[in-house]
Amino acid sequence: MDQAAALTDLSEVVVLQDLYKSLNQPPQLVGWNLMSGADPCKESWKGISCSGSSVVSIQLSGLDLKGSLGGNLGNLLNLKQLDVSHNHIEGEIPSSLPPNAAHIDLSFNKFNQNTTLLLKPMEYLEHLNLSHNSLSGTIGDVFSGFPNLKRMYDLLALLFWDLSYNCLEGDLPSSFKNLTNLNELFLHRNMLRGSVDVLAHLPLHVLHIHSNYFSGVVPNQIKDIPDRRKNWSRRSI
Repeated sequence: MDQAAALTDLSEVVVLQDLYKSLNQPPQLVGWNLMSGADPCKESWKGISCSGSSVVSIQLSGLDLKGSLGGNLGNLLNLKQLDVSHNHIEGEIPSSLPPNAAHIDLSFNKFNQNTTLLLKPMEYLEHLNLSHNSLSGTIGDVFSGFPNLKRMYDLLALLFWDLSYNCLEGDLPSSFKNLTNLNELFLHRNMLRGSVDVLAHLPLHVLHIHSNYFSGVVPNQIKDIPDRRKNWSRRSI
């Protein structure tokens, strides 16, 4: 294929081919290939949506994928949605994810990052679901780079933030207080400890932080949250 006639930006083709190799070139990714001159947008690779020459969405949920995500997703500058949930993908979550994405769902996989989460700031991120993985260590003081966060549903600008069903431990970072748009937060089924005061002034409508090891007095603002799971601590509160 004449590269001048190709639809897909060459730099984005390189990223998708790296992802394909990192996922062990599975046959369920119909159309994907490593050929020179490959054109994901023109050839309608499974799960890939484009706008003009740019890849704007990767939707690969529930395809029984194995392997890892590679290390080049941060070069997809026009990607708005990344969904690889409900697979068997392993290894660390890449430190560099698509920087302009609004929706990222990595839930129900086997990610096992064992260090403090140090995701790079993502100005437009609204939905981040990292639930049902094997993440361990502390959450880390990382939230100041996510001004749009509105929902945290089991992991870490989110309308959705989820860090539940992992093995995260330690105190909630002080920068939680900066998530002034966060509406839904899901941290349940971890090993988090300490006070929940940092959540008191967030505009939360949904808060699930049960089955942790939080302690201390529950602020009145948290008691007034419409959807707050009762029996939300393994030991106290």
